[in-house]
Amino acid sequence: MTELRVGLLQLALKRTDPEGNFQDAMNLLTSLSGRQCHLLVLPELWNAVIPLGRGLSLLDEGEPILSRLRELARRKAIAIVAGSLAVRTPGGNRNRCYVIGPDGEVLLAYDKIHLHPKLKEEHAFIAGDSLGLVDLPLCRAGVLVCFDAEFPEQVRALALRGAQVLFVPGAWGLPHIHLWRTLLVARALENQLFVVGVNRCDRGPSLSYGGNSLVVNPFGEVLLHMDHQPRFDIVSLDLGAVGRARARHEVLASLRPELYRRWV
Repeated sequence: MTELRVGLLQLALKRTDPEGNFQDAMNLLTSLSGRQCHLLVLPELWNAVIPLGRGLSLLDEGEPILSRLRELARRKAIAIVAGSLAVRTPGGNRNRCYVIGPDGEVLLAYDKIHLHPKLKEEHAFIAGDSLGLVDLPLCRAGVLVCFDAEFPEQVRALALRGAQVLFVPGAWGLPHIHLWRTLLVARALENQLFVVGVNRCDRGPSLSYGGNSLVVNPFGEVLLHMDHQPRFDIVSLDLGAVGRARARHEVLASLRPELYRRWV
């Protein structure tokens, strides 16, 4: 059995203290070892000042935090799906998820493709246009960020390219947390892959996040369901379950793309 041990870090973030959020995460990461987990996942926008409309001038440029995450990954020999970071680039601000290998190398820089219109994210960020697909030491993985999970087409494209695990850093609001749970289970079941969704859980006067980080297996069964409190937990994924699920249900093998192109 090929086992991937994944650590989920559900944070109650300090909305005006990006450095404090980083230190909270670093304190936990520093206590970990590769024997405990192979990979750690953080939530969306854990370095940004919230609300975004007032905080853009304070966004971290990415590199100082990224350098420290890379050093920590290398020192602990652990991969990191670094949630998403608000990153200033020459072309504009990006909502970016870095995936860092256990040697400290950046394996992927994925920019969130679908910006939420109700939250006016397009005023804060430029949308990405590339799939988040990455080869890790134990598996091939896909990456979404939050609202991307609403779009099954993106996940299907990742599954068809061999993704066995889907990582979804989120900042999903408490009033609609049932959608988060339902979408993550649906994406796992539709594509017979593992889904690891890590949400933030801080509360505020106008916007509260709902926690409920989830791990779902390729059969649609929930392996871990956190509540709305800050929490860290480790889940072992039997990667062989992906092949077993796909052999049993044969969904991907039964696709009819030549027909779908007529209608979509």
